[in-house]
Amino acid sequence: MDEAITGPRCPICGNDRWHARPLPECTHCGLAVAGLRFDAVALREAIRAHLAGGPMTGFMLEPHARRNAAWALGMVWQADGWRPATPRSPDVTLGIIARASDSDTVAAMLAALRPTFLKAIVVLDGTIGDAATLAMQARGVQVMAHPLGGDFAAQRNRVQALADGWVLHLDTDERPDDALLGALGWLTAAADRDGLCALGLARRNLVDGVQSALWPDIQYRLVRSNVRFAGRVHERPEVPFERTSLALTGAIDHRLDRARVLARSKVYEAMSAGAGRPGDEAALLRPFTAAT
Repeated sequence: MDEAITGPRCPICGNDRWHARPLPECTHCGLAVAGLRFDAVALREAIRAHLAGGPMTGFMLEPHARRNAAWALGMVWQADGWRPATPRSPDVTLGIIARASDSDTVAAMLAALRPTFLKAIVVLDGTIGDAATLAMQARGVQVMAHPLGGDFAAQRNRVQALADGWVLHLDTDERPDDALLGALGWLTAAADRDGLCALGLARRNLVDGVQSALWPDIQYRLVRSNVRFAGRVHERPEVPFERTSLALTGAIDHRLDRARVLARSKVYEAMSAGAGRPGDEAALLRPFTAAT
């Protein structure tokens, strides 16, 4: 396995880990740079200029990394090259897994997000019947109940089985930002063109309202409905790497507090050995800076 080193944050994805290869390469998006002493703003603009037809100087982009960079910069492939994406209405289902006790929160999420999505599906770890759940159904939301049973992948797969096309999965403490919502249409269209079926989204963790150092915290949450997830905790779609990509326009905002960070590490470790991820816990409790 390649040694990974810590360095400045990648100008494309914001990650601070680099493969120590002949050219340092971002462990997330694949951008390779001539050296780790770079002006991030200038390098980002140089990449944008290259995608528009200019030279590639001071960096390298393999095909998958070129797509990651282009999408992060709001560009898609057209007949004459990489061009700014044109906004389009998304043909995407919103999928939410939640506890039955969170039905009021889910109802509020749906009130804010439902207009963007053609369909919404909610799977509750509990029973259906309270007023908030009935209100969801009245708005045309498909609601089912099934015990979580300590298996997040299985619960997401219940959403998948009820959906068609692309699905954006959210938890009750997550919200897509405006940039991500505005990009869903062209991102999924571009993914269909390239034969992709799972897209990794950046998640911005806000602990007690402060962005944490765990960024971009990639989550594969935008997936085709025929895909299935695996893993009781930290679930991921079961698809070949070549049918995935990063979609780095916008982010999912994840709001939690310090007590929740500490508690979930213990819960996850109890569910699956190693799932507590002490490194993630430490990064969540450390504030974000441009350098770490």
